[in-house]
Amino acid sequence: MPLSHALLMTLYALLVSLFFAVLWKRERQAQVKLFVQLLIGMVGGALLLAWLMYPFPSGPPTPFP
Repeated sequence: MPLSHALLMTLYALLVSLFFAVLWKRERQAQVKLFVQLLIGMVGGALLLAWLMYPFPSGPPTPFP
């Protein structure tokens, strides 16, 4: 089963958010809050960037006939 890039991006964001939340905060409540903020920031930022890039063409221009 091929993995989609969106699933891999979300998994990466989840793991990085978990790592930094545990690394930077001591209290459980602060860890959870930072984890959610980082996860929403990374996934939301990637989706926002994808939405902003959507109108631009992704390939070479088509030749005129």
